[in-house]
Amino acid sequence: MKDNISICFCINDLYAQHLCVVLTSILENNPYSNFSFYVITNDITEYNKNKIFSLKNKYNNFEIQYISVDKSIFSNFNITIDYISIETYFRYILANLLPNLDKILYLDVDLVVNGELSSLWNTDIDNYYCAGVEDINFDTNSYKKEISLNDNDIYINAGVILFNLKKIRENKISDKFFENQELYNNIKYQDQDIINITLRNNIKKLDYIYNFTTKTSRKFPKLKEKAIIIHYVGPKKPWKDLSLNKLKILYYYYRSQGPYNNYSMLITKLLKLFK
Repeated sequence: MKDNISICFCINDLYAQHLCVVLTSILENNPYSNFSFYVITNDITEYNKNKIFSLKNKYNNFEIQYISVDKSIFSNFNITIDYISIETYFRYILANLLPNLDKILYLDVDLVVNGELSSLWNTDIDNYYCAGVEDINFDTNSYKKEISLNDNDIYINAGVILFNLKKIRENKISDKFFENQELYNNIKYQDQDIINITLRNNIKKLDYIYNFTTKTSRKFPKLKEKAIIIHYVGPKKPWKDLSLNKLKILYYYYRSQGPYNNYSMLITKLLKLFK
């Protein structure tokens, strides 16, 4: 029986082409699952919607829905990282925007999926608000103290989160996100900090293969071939910084398979050289 996997993204129109790369990478690697994609946005153009919908010409195992948000409710929220937009805060209200879903897999769009998602989707989170991968991209141990977390509290990277929407709704956690946003004015990593603070002691730790970064590759090189989700954290995105790093070549490869392709099949040949 096929898995029915629900995935959401929070973007503005500038990230539509990168969303399409993520969708292409998911569909290329998961032909035996059905997908419901939810795009939380308020300004995506019909041109980009049509581009993304053209994936139907190649894949038939997905549906996509666009959900509009009034982002003025986040207008007073700080943006402390210049390459992250206000849409990142939409994650606070996912449980309200998706009232008919018990869980959702949230993904950033600066990543690619390079394997099957069924194991991640079927992770048991009944007793947790969410599941995520511990962030090793900076010194979280020292930073935890700054945001009132204990040493043994997990601090996850918010680019890949499996949310238990049912439990979040039952305990009115969306309201607590907003309350903590007002309370903590010394945060550096925006909603990622608030998510970790609010959901502390209720976060399930996932394997690094589900949010695999360049730093993960350096620390755990043997996991590289098993990585399912490759996440391009930081300001040097693949579409800005052409690189022959294997992890970045995967972005170019999946882009070459979709409607925004402006790379030749040379990318496929390059990728083979790095295997």
